[in-house]
Amino acid sequence: MNAGDTFIIDEPGTSLDSHLWIIISDPAADPENVILVNFTKYRADKDQACIVDRNDHPFISQRTCVEYRGAKAASAKELQTLLDNGLVVSHKPVAPELLAKIRAGVPQSRMRNEHVLILTAQGLVDPGDCGF
Repeated sequence: MNAGDTFIIDEPGTSLDSHLWIIISDPAADPENVILVNFTKYRADKDQACIVDRNDHPFISQRTCVEYRGAKAASAKELQTLLDNGLVVSHKPVAPELLAKIRAGVPQSRMRNEHVLILTAQGLVDPGDCGF
C-alpha cells in the first residue's frame, strides 16, 4: 500500500464501514506507523481543516470533510493482511494534489498529537506549523 491509496475497511462484527479511508503517511518510510484518515459527511461541528467536494474524488458524492480526530495508525503488514483476507475494499487513490491538501490540513486539524508526530517525523508536515 502507498500514500494516497484509499479503501473501505470491513470492521469485524459490524457491517461494512461506509467511510473511505486514505493513507496519508509514507508506508515505505515507516511501515510500522501507517496513518489513515477518512472522509466523513460535512457538518458544521466537524473538523473544518480540510473540506472536499464531490469533484475531488470519484467516491465523494457530496460536500465532505476529513476526519482527522478519528485517524488510525496501523502497520503496513496489518493492512496487507486485511487486504489479503478480503476485509478491505480498495478504491481509486486520491490525486497527488488532494493528498497534499489533506496533509496541509493537519496543523489546523483536531488530529491527535501522536499521529501528528509520526507525520512530522516523516517530513510530511512541518512541525513549526503544528506548534511543536
